[in-house]
Amino acid sequence: MANEASRIVLACAMIAVLQFTLSAVAETLMHRAENQVPVAIVRVERTADHTEIHLQTQAALEKVCFAPTGPNSPYLLANGQNYRYLGGDNVTACPQRRDYAAGDVVVLRFAPLETGSSTFSLASGGAKQSPDAVSPAAPSWNFIRVILN
Repeated sequence: MANEASRIVLACAMIAVLQFTLSAVAETLMHRAENQVPVAIVRVERTADHTEIHLQTQAALEKVCFAPTGPNSPYLLANGQNYRYLGGDNVTACPQRRDYAAGDVVVLRFAPLETGSSTFSLASGGAKQSPDAVSPAAPSWNFIRVILN
């Protein structure tokens, strides 16, 4: 009887670990921003609640901010659908600005990508701007066709 109970407990624990593993997927990658902007996507974490994009500065950057809402907030584009920005870590909301040293990591959180999405683009300049377009006067952190495994 005790042996049977031990097997049931072990089976339940294995199911819980499997469910956790399937519900949170993390990928390490290196995808540089467009137009020579010295930022790269270094990690993508996908859960049922959100998609996290980990960005790393490749050089010092000055006076950076992210619009938390509205038409200039960052967004993900995948399968023809925009995924809204939910917030992040190590970010500053406009109009406040901050400087980053080379190697700093910024985490941007978005609504969760659809299951099965294998590529996405990220536009930090908002919906008024195509992710392919970057203004030389105010470069945005745009990443085109990032491939997920």
